Amino acid sequence: MGGRRNVLRNASRNHKRSFRNVFVHRDLQQQEASLPGTRKSVLISTTTQIPQEKHLREIVKLAKVSRILTLFCHQNADPDSLCSAFALKSLIEKTAPGTEVRIASPGGISAPTKYLIRNLGLAIPEKKPLNKIGVAVLVDTNNLGQLGAELSREIIESSTPLVVVDHHHEHPEMKGRISVEIIDSTSSSTAEIVAQLYEIAGVSVEEKLAEALLAAIFVETRYFTLATQRTFENVAKLASAGADPKKIPILLVAPTTRSERIARLKAAQRLKVEIAGDWLLVSTEVGSYQSSAARALLPLGADVSMVGGKVKAGVRVNLRSTQKFHRSTGIHLARDVAIPLGKELGGSGGGHPTAAGLMVKGTVDEALDTCIRLLKTLTDKAKVQA
Repeated sequence: MGGRRNVLRNASRNHKRSFRNVFVHRDLQQQEASLPGTRKSVLISTTTQIPQEKHLREIVKLAKVSRILTLFCHQNADPDSLCSAFALKSLIEKTAPGTEVRIASPGGISAPTKYLIRNLGLAIPEKKPLNKIGVAVLVDTNNLGQLGAELSREIIESSTPLVVVDHHHEHPEMKGRISVEIIDSTSSSTAEIVAQLYEIAGVSVEEKLAEALLAAIFVETRYFTLATQRTFENVAKLASAGADPKKIPILLVAPTTRSERIARLKAAQRLKVEIAGDWLLVSTEVGSYQSSAARALLPLGADVSMVGGKVKAGVRVNLRSTQKFHRSTGIHLARDVAIPLGKELGGSGGGHPTAAGLMVKGTVDEALDTCIRLLKTLTDKAKVQA
């Protein structure tokens, strides 16, 4: 066993590489021409080599050495995280035969995602990994804080190789901790990245998993309104693998529970409105369904919504903004708000330009007030620069 652990530790050290070795990370603000609504950080290829092929081989190599690999979903796992994990599990099992691949969701799974997974005929995974982790793979997140303090500390303090497969804005605190990194912040979803990995590996996607990936892309792109040409190319390939686009809405439509409707109404009832120049920033508190409430407030007229709530791990805040707000101000909710405030308030944050979240210490009022102050500062700066 000692020899195997040494081999695994050496393998981890030898694979401290990431897309940054073959890609140049730039900010769209440095480019004179950029499309409205495009994510701020992009990965620009400087080589004709397909980097995913190299990094997929490295993941397979780590899996073969360890013989155990655990795929971790983020807190309140959504379709993109969980469906990507199921598809990645199958891919690793086929490319690294004999590897025991598990899925764990330490922070739980959202109710709509559970509904989708059951409709697909897939099993709801365990919350915590059983016994040994082996290789730890973060799916649809690049932040260990999403796994909870205890599990995060266990991974950091051990010699566990850490792999990330994700499409979010990269987290600065993770630099130097990752063995293999597959991050593409220009991708519409992690599901799209996983679909491309299947093609690179030359492995066919099973029909059920093709449907799972298509459903994840459908949700993550807000019913294809955020899709790119590449997204539709990958969707066409999933359809060729047996995924029926007409079935996806049926698989996804979970009846809104009375509890969720009440949470949305309470969120609206407790609403506080702040005016920042031309923008309406709203904040509120509910005990559950914070993400659902944050989404529901945008059609009511909010430009940015912030919904906080007390949970076991501390305080959760979900943030949403309209595409118009993001395009006009250039404010990226994950990069400019959730990540820095997560660190400042003793927790962590992450997400996308128009949808982000943070888990922090303290009170809900403190977290929401800090978000509002920062957003007001950022909108003032954006107005000056305009």
